[in-house]
Amino acid sequence: MTGIPTALHLTESELKMFMNTYKQHMSAIGTEECDQYAIRNITKVKRNIPERCFEVYFKNGEWFKYYTNGTLG
Repeated sequence: MTGIPTALHLTESELKMFMNTYKQHMSAIGTEECDQYAIRNITKVKRNIPERCFEVYFKNGEWFKYYTNGTLG
């Protein structure tokens, strides 16, 4: 199901949660920024179980917390 090489370690249900928040992230930013945060620019996805989120790192050096409830921080 995944086309994200850096997220191959996620289970199917984790990937669904991740993608839900990713879509929210993309809809919250301007079109000029979307390219910086495209799937191809994700360098690492790390589980953060205590905080119930995924830490998502991008090529531009920024990272975000994608929470399992669909919010981002």
